[in-house]
Amino acid sequence: MVKFLKVIAYVLFGGVVIVGALLLWFDRSKDIDFTVYHPDPWVTCNGKINKDSVEYAQLNKWLQLNNSNWQNYVATAAPGYFYKSDDITIHVYKYGVVVNYYDGQNWSQVQKSVDTKGIYDVCKSS
Repeated sequence: MVKFLKVIAYVLFGGVVIVGALLLWFDRSKDIDFTVYHPDPWVTCNGKINKDSVEYAQLNKWLQLNNSNWQNYVATAAPGYFYKSDDITIHVYKYGVVVNYYDGQNWSQVQKSVDTKGIYDVCKSS
């Protein structure tokens, strides 16, 4: 019986270590080089924005200032204002952003609670 309890204890301890390691790995901060993802044009729910537009410049500046400290995010982003190209979709909400991007091998989804002044808008109904 003692041997059985030791085996159970080792299995439980190993499980706790694995779960803890996965949580630490998942909760790590990510930096994103957004310059790789600058298309011409961005597609939004209100149409396209070209490189020579004020909105494109505002988004570019915002992405440069907010390229670090992104957190993994597993929930599906709710519909809202977005910027989209083939390899990235940026969902913008009043107080945060969810980014889905393709790094050449895998799709990742990250989020950041941050001020979105200058890039947040409302989708106009058609």
